[in-house]
Amino acid sequence: MKAFVLEDECLSRERLKRILGNLNVKVEGEAENKQEALEKLKFINPDVVFLDVKLPDGTGIEVASYIISNFENPPYIVFVTAYGEYALEAFKVNSIDYVLKPYKEEDIKRVLEKINNFENKKVAITNMLPLVSKSEDIFIPVKYLNKYILLKPSDIYYIKAELSETVIRTKDHEYLSNKRLYEFEQLLSNKGFFRTHKSFIVNLSKIKEMKVVEQSKFLISFDGIPDTIKTSRDGAKFLREFLDV
Repeated sequence: MKAFVLEDECLSRERLKRILGNLNVKVEGEAENKQEALEKLKFINPDVVFLDVKLPDGTGIEVASYIISNFENPPYIVFVTAYGEYALEAFKVNSIDYVLKPYKEEDIKRVLEKINNFENKKVAITNMLPLVSKSEDIFIPVKYLNKYILLKPSDIYYIKAELSETVIRTKDHEYLSNKRLYEFEQLLSNKGFFRTHKSFIVNLSKIKEMKVVEQSKFLISFDGIPDTIKTSRDGAKFLREFLDV
């Protein structure tokens, strides 16, 4: 496992790195402030990032927002803080856990075990996908108000990644899910869904028209709902190739 550490206190940073090394985690990047972290994260792709919440030039939560918006497969996010009241805010940013200072090896070990459990579940799901895709119907659990609902892929117009949760748009409602966008992309890859942007997956069968806009992007409109979605330039390129237009 590879890690990135953002911690503004030198002694605390060295302690965390030492603990991670003891637990066979390679620290492939570190930073002491927000700006340094943002620059370094452009060039590495760790499995997990440990983010100090309070920084001299911002917050670790702002760095988490960058990661979620810019990584196709975002790493696991773990917040580290001396202030327990930040825990709730941390979990709103799709973090897997948080650790209170001063660092203790048993706390870091607990977080890493939690990540490994998630990874094992992902492998199991991936292995099941060929079997699931043979089924005519699959069902996607989503949240609406205080209840869960099972959606069929044919109910979905598009799926959008937001800061803390993923939004699933149907004709009548917007639903929420804790699944990440890349997990939906894997699950729906053979169901007529297409990644048009780092933040959007679109059901091709729901598209009404695609209008060419600036930089050769598409502005997508849908049958039955007023929403529009603009593709990225790469998304438009791949869509043209896929549709041979």
